[in-house]
Amino acid sequence: MSLIKNSVYNLAGFAIPTLIAVPALGFLARVIGVEAFGIFTLAFAIVGYASIFDAGLSRAVIREISMFREDMREQQYIISTAGIVVFVLGLLAAFLLLLSIPHLGSLLKISAGMASEARSCFLMLALIIPVYLLNQVWLAWLEGHENFININVQRSISNSAIAGLPALCCMFTPSLTSAIAGLVIGRLISFLITLVICRKIIFSSGIHFNRATFSRLIRFGGWLTVSNIISPMMVYFDRFVVSNLLGADKIAYYTAPSEGVGRLLNIPAALARALFPKLSYAQDSGERTRLEKQSFLLMSVACIPIVVICLLFAKPLMTLWMGADVGEHSAVILQVLIIGFYFNAIAQIPYSLIQAAGLAKFTAFIHLIEVVPYLVVLYFLTLHFGLLGTAIAWTGRVAIDALLLNIVAKKTSRHNS
Repeated sequence: MSLIKNSVYNLAGFAIPTLIAVPALGFLARVIGVEAFGIFTLAFAIVGYASIFDAGLSRAVIREISMFREDMREQQYIISTAGIVVFVLGLLAAFLLLLSIPHLGSLLKISAGMASEARSCFLMLALIIPVYLLNQVWLAWLEGHENFININVQRSISNSAIAGLPALCCMFTPSLTSAIAGLVIGRLISFLITLVICRKIIFSSGIHFNRATFSRLIRFGGWLTVSNIISPMMVYFDRFVVSNLLGADKIAYYTAPSEGVGRLLNIPAALARALFPKLSYAQDSGERTRLEKQSFLLMSVACIPIVVICLLFAKPLMTLWMGADVGEHSAVILQVLIIGFYFNAIAQIPYSLIQAAGLAKFTAFIHLIEVVPYLVVLYFLTLHFGLLGTAIAWTGRVAIDALLLNIVAKKTSRHNS
C-alpha cells in the first residue's frame, strides 16, 4: 500500500479526535479554571513520559513484525514476549509514581486548595500506566503489518473518547477530578478496543517468554530506551520547569498553545508512522531514497500552510479556542512554538530512516548530546524571560535536533548504500 494512502488513513484517524479535542480543551480551560487546567495538561505529560518504561519495545515490535510478516510463529513470540515485559515495567512505573505523589504538590508548586485533589488525580493516573503500555505493544503489531485501516478505526474511537470524556464528565461536575476520571475511562476504552481488534494474535500468542526474541527486541529497544528516557524529558519537561519556577497557576498559558502544537504534530506523525514500516521492509537504497524524497515533499506541503496561518492569526486563534485571558498571554507563545513545529515535523523523516536501518544507537547519542545543554538553556531562559523563554528554548532545541538527525541520516545512508 502506498505511503500517501497510509498517511491519509493515519490523518483520518487523527482528524475526528482532533475535532473533538479542540473544543473540549477550550471548554475545560473555561470551566475548571486556569490552575486545574494546567494540572490536567501535566497529567497528559505524566502518561506520555510513562512511555519510557516500554524499553523501546513498541517501536522494536513494529520493526520486527515488518521483518517477520510471513512467519506467524515468530510474530506470536514477539507479541507475547514484548507484552510480558512492558506489563511488568508498567507496574514498576505505576509504583514509582505512587511513591512520588506526596512530593508532587511542592515540586510543581500546586496551591494548597488544589493539592489534595491533585494527589487523588495522580493516583488514578498511576493505575492506567500498565494498561497504556500494553496497548501500545498491541497497536505496534498492526503498524508492523501496515494495517492502518484497523489502527485508525481504533484511534478514531479511542482518541475521541480520551479527548471528549474529560469535558463530558465536567459538564456534570466541573472539577479536576472529573476531568482526570474522563481521561482514565478514555484510556480504558482504548485498551478494550485494541484488545478486540487484535484478539486473534493476542490469544494465540498466549503468555510465553522467548529469550531469543527478547534478546533481539532489547538490542534494538535498548538504545531506544535511552531515547525514550531523554526524548519525553525534552518534550514534556518544559511544563514542569514552568510549574516549578513560575507556579502551577501560570502553566496553562504555556500548555494551551503547547497542546495545540502537540495536536498539530499528529499531521507529520501520520506520515512518519506510515513511513517507518515501509523503510524497515524496503529492500534496497533506491527504494529508501524515493520514500525519503516523497516524505519531505508531503511533509512540507502539509505543514507550511499551518505555520503561516498560526504566525499571522495567533491571537484570534488562541482567544477563540481558550478565551480572552489565555489568548492574551499565549499568542506570542504559539508563534514561537509553531516554528518549532515545522522543524519537529521535518526531523521525523531522518529519525525514521535511522531507526529503520536498525541504528537506534545514533538517535540515542543525539539525544544524549542534546539533553544537558537543553535543560540548562530551558531553565535559564524560563527564569529570566518567563514563558517566552520556555518557548524559545523548545523551538531552538527541535531545530538543532532536526539538523543533527539529517546529518546523521545522510552519513548512515551513504554507509549502507
